[in-house]
Amino acid sequence: MNQAHDEFRQALLDVLPRLRKYCYALTNDLHNSEDLLQASVQRALEKWQQYQADTHFDRWMYRLCRNLWIDTMRKDKPSEELDPEIETDNRVLEDTLVNENLLAQVKEKMSELSEGLRIVLYLVAVEGRSYQETAEFLDIPKGTVMSRLARARQQLSQHGFTQG
Repeated sequence: MNQAHDEFRQALLDVLPRLRKYCYALTNDLHNSEDLLQASVQRALEKWQQYQADTHFDRWMYRLCRNLWIDTMRKDKPSEELDPEIETDNRVLEDTLVNENLLAQVKEKMSELSEGLRIVLYLVAVEGRSYQETAEFLDIPKGTVMSRLARARQQLSQHGFTQG
């Protein structure tokens, strides 16, 4: 049992960077995403024995996180907006500034997408998840994933962002 708990904790540590990004994609707010991440990790540690070792750990965590967000965080509207200011340094190259500015514009336009479109776009385009994995994470049909992704890309392309 101790070995199983150690393996669980290691898997949790391994998934944290991706889970942090997923929380941000869900909440669209830095402060709320950190709260959701902390609550998700706490819930996972409390319920670690419910995890079945023959299943994908990241899927289990994403679903736990999403369910927690639906239950608790969704009730509260974010009170602050993330300010996408670019931190400048004397050594920053002009190309870096252009890329950061473009990234901030993409983040801003992504934040304008509906929740369903934003989450699917994040999972497929940023996380690199397959349509099937995304469908399983969100518990929706694969066709819905494809439709939402197409609509998200279409809305972004209307703002001058094209798939590259």
